[in-house]
Amino acid sequence: MDVYLIPGLGADRRLFGKLHVGDHAIHYLEWSKMPEGATLADHATKLARDVDTSSPHVLVGVSMGGMVALEMAALTKPEKVVIISSWKGPEEMPMSIRMLRGTHPERILNKTIMQQSLPLVRWQMGVESPADKVLFNALLSRYTVEDLKVQINACLNWEGPSEPVKNLVHLHGDRDRLMPIDRIKGVRSIAGGTHFMVFSMADVVGKELHAVLEG
Repeated sequence: MDVYLIPGLGADRRLFGKLHVGDHAIHYLEWSKMPEGATLADHATKLARDVDTSSPHVLVGVSMGGMVALEMAALTKPEKVVIISSWKGPEEMPMSIRMLRGTHPERILNKTIMQQSLPLVRWQMGVESPADKVLFNALLSRYTVEDLKVQINACLNWEGPSEPVKNLVHLHGDRDRLMPIDRIKGVRSIAGGTHFMVFSMADVVGKELHAVLEG
């Protein structure tokens, strides 16, 4: 089975560096620069071009990558969609996030604000171990402020997938501070899992994902 892995906002394939899912063929879908005002559906359309739709495949997305995977499902017709540490629609967002929709808070973002907010972001993400911090810092250096503004706007103003998604599995950590589990329905809860669990708890997440792929 071809498995396409989609990282979240500001991340790349290194997020999956410790993840093992058996003998399945792994493909990494990478973010590319998108114009101001691009939506998650626009991101999905672009990433879907790299999926071989002639072969059975599974889409696996983390965080914002999970939201994009849901949009891609209508385009690539996967056997299954697995989202990890993500939302299935705006109704699962905390009220503090939903209140920001349409207000464009990303417009005030600059390098100074980014640097000052890093301790809070690391805490929300569950970046705790030295290895977590090394990867987090490396990923952060990959993107410009303008890139992040486009992605934040697309995420905040997402209306949910354009079509209902079949064969959907949602893995979510019960210690996720960035996307708290309390508003999220129909999940397989990962005990102790944070928003960064696909890396920090790769063995646990990998076993869950392997079971889904084999099921």
